[in-house]
Amino acid sequence: MKRGENTMKRMTTLLFLIFSVVLIVAGCGSKVDSKKFSLEKKHQPLPDYVLNTSEKVQQTYIMASQYPEVVAQVPCYCGCGVSDGHKSNLDCFIDHFGDDNAVAEWDSMGIA
Repeated sequence: MKRGENTMKRMTTLLFLIFSVVLIVAGCGSKVDSKKFSLEKKHQPLPDYVLNTSEKVQQTYIMASQYPEVVAQVPCYCGCGVSDGHKSNLDCFIDHFGDDNAVAEWDSMGIA
């Protein structure tokens, strides 16, 4: 009887975990898709090559300006490390910062 009880407990635990993961993923997905970011006034306006792309690309550029320390943690695989000196994913979106960590110039690599 113990073997059957253990199997039943394992199945119940597994179903509970699967259900929990599904709820978490569903909840997180809807929050991420509905959040809109806006560009702070301290940054240069988004250039036309960004404005002529999808809303997701525009939002990604804005997120890069709001969270540069996070985006800088992501390695760059665009192949421009040698020619353009890219060290992280941040370099694909922002060319350089000015005073107060404001975007002084954007980079077009993020739309590629």
